[in-house]
Amino acid sequence: MNNFNIIIIFISLIVIFTCAFYKSFKEGLTNKNNIILMGDSVLNNSNYVEKGDSVYDNLKKETNNVLNVAKDGATINELYQQLDKIPLNFNNSNTYIFISVGGNDILEQRKQLTTTDIINLFNTYLDFLKALRVKLNNANINIMNLYLPSNPRYKSYKQSIEQWNELINKYSNKVGEMYNVINLYSLLTSPEDFVYDIEPSNVASQKIANIIYLSQ
Repeated sequence: MNNFNIIIIFISLIVIFTCAFYKSFKEGLTNKNNIILMGDSVLNNSNYVEKGDSVYDNLKKETNNVLNVAKDGATINELYQQLDKIPLNFNNSNTYIFISVGGNDILEQRKQLTTTDIINLFNTYLDFLKALRVKLNNANINIMNLYLPSNPRYKSYKQSIEQWNELINKYSNKVGEMYNVINLYSLLTSPEDFVYDIEPSNVASQKIANIIYLSQ
């Protein structure tokens, strides 16, 4: 065997071992953390995209440790039912909870909400977050703010959405331990991000899954 063949074999072994190490390292990261999705169709949009294109499906391509208790059409009060579905063994520092809610509560009013209306609604959300902290005090909480659909028909909700998002930022370090804010308002701005005018599209699903995965 000449020196050239020996070098080729040596390089091949390095590549094989490097790939094996990277695979193990990546699996170690993804198997370590648990992802929990709570809230509405922003995180459970399977009814609006092709099979395999939802936020949940995109996350499952990266890790098996995803629990999806989010529900299409859910409001703030329904978060308590979702919380009941989360086992206590998720109460650890390797659990990352992502919550998207509030949009349906605002839409249900079918009117321009006053600042007082938004504050009262947000206080209802704060009550839930406190209950969440009681059950899962060791978990990492990530709150998603509201996006503004690109369709002009939703421009009338702009003020309410922006007031809601301001409150999310304001209270991010005042509810027990600090929760992290995921900025969907800046992430989803293009018409291609939406289907049925208001639901996250397959494009948005990938964006949301990516930002969730990178937030661990």
